[in-house]
Amino acid sequence: MAGETPQTDDEIRRAVVDRIREVQLPGGDPISEQLIEDVAVEDGIVTVTVDFGPVDREMADRVTDQLRGAGFATEGVVHVRIEAAGSDAPETGLPVSGVESIVAVGSAKGGVGKTTVTAALARALAERGLDVGVFDANVYAPDLPDLLAAEGPVQSSPTGNPMPVDADGIQVVSLELIADDGPVAWRGAMVHDVVTDLLGNAAWDDLDLLLVDLPPGIGEAVYTIVQQAPLDGGLMVSTPTDEGARATRRTEALFDAHDVPTIGVVPNMVSAESDDPNRAPYDDDGRSLADEVAETVYAPIDPVPFDPALREPTARSFTEPSTPGAVAIDALREIVESFLDEAGGPVIPEDAIDLRGLPPETRRRQVVAEFGLPAVESVSIVMRGDPDDLVSVVTERLARDDRAIERTTVDDLGYDGWLVELEPTPRSVSEPPA
Repeated sequence: MAGETPQTDDEIRRAVVDRIREVQLPGGDPISEQLIEDVAVEDGIVTVTVDFGPVDREMADRVTDQLRGAGFATEGVVHVRIEAAGSDAPETGLPVSGVESIVAVGSAKGGVGKTTVTAALARALAERGLDVGVFDANVYAPDLPDLLAAEGPVQSSPTGNPMPVDADGIQVVSLELIADDGPVAWRGAMVHDVVTDLLGNAAWDDLDLLLVDLPPGIGEAVYTIVQQAPLDGGLMVSTPTDEGARATRRTEALFDAHDVPTIGVVPNMVSAESDDPNRAPYDDDGRSLADEVAETVYAPIDPVPFDPALREPTARSFTEPSTPGAVAIDALREIVESFLDEAGGPVIPEDAIDLRGLPPETRRRQVVAEFGLPAVESVSIVMRGDPDDLVSVVTERLARDDRAIERTTVDDLGYDGWLVELEPTPRSVSEPPA
């Protein structure tokens, strides 16, 4: 394409990539050094996604300056944005990217049907159109893949990240899909490392919800996830017994200590209707469990009757449930969706500028450049750090053009940072773009 003027976004993209290859770094160029994760072009606006991990802050600012220069030196480019790879990863001890919400399903008591509830709930949510994933955190007895008919092995992405297995549209990661050499005597530090690697580094692909099936007890895997992962909520599962309630209360206390809201307590394997031939092992209907286990819950949850059909969730329809257990799981699905809708907080606009993960100087230059675009009416920004500092930078820059900020909206996104929406005063008709 030498000597030609790029016309389409695809032609502009190829020309920008060629320019980036000309940027000199110690050891090579940004592409050969694998600093560039993506280059995208839309309507002449170039977005370069950079992995800043291998470089220090000084080099990061230098690289972004050169990348911006490479973009603007290309014919047809009207604006250049720099974003950081993995910027959507929540700022926690165990960040999980590619996932909008995470709900853990737990009970310190084994044998309460927690994994069965998790698998059935995943199927019910997926049938309603949600993009769902399941992480099997039970490193000692991982049996969730069998319930979802997930077959391994888990493969690695080009960057070495575990790639979830697709089980009829549900993304699944489990040690069962990796360790096929028999039992492993996992110990504390090993459990922490394997959970961190499989959950935190997995290449989850744009999930609406990730369900985490916790192992029984209060061991290393449970502590690691509850203490460090960006959980939006927790579901407790218990059988209607004093022993089950006591054990489940320990899990709920751990969630409460780490500010993880309890969605509800699922009474499982309770008595079915009198005409159901599959008698439950427990006579109690379990409706008092929520009061025994948790101080506060988002909503009461109807008991899940003893239903052997739930052991085959892939063979069930939860949109048109035909068994008592499937009806109860679909009702649980409604509660989980309602919780996520209410707990989701502000929605990040699709056109928001993502400043998370960028070095400080690059972050300032990027936001100032956004207000230099012609006819800009407002700018939405996702960031970490103090939003007041960013507002001050923008205010100072606009003042040079005798402009100001008419409206500022700041929303706390929790683990995801801050959403800042800024609306400047209109540009004077005679005023040239910055």
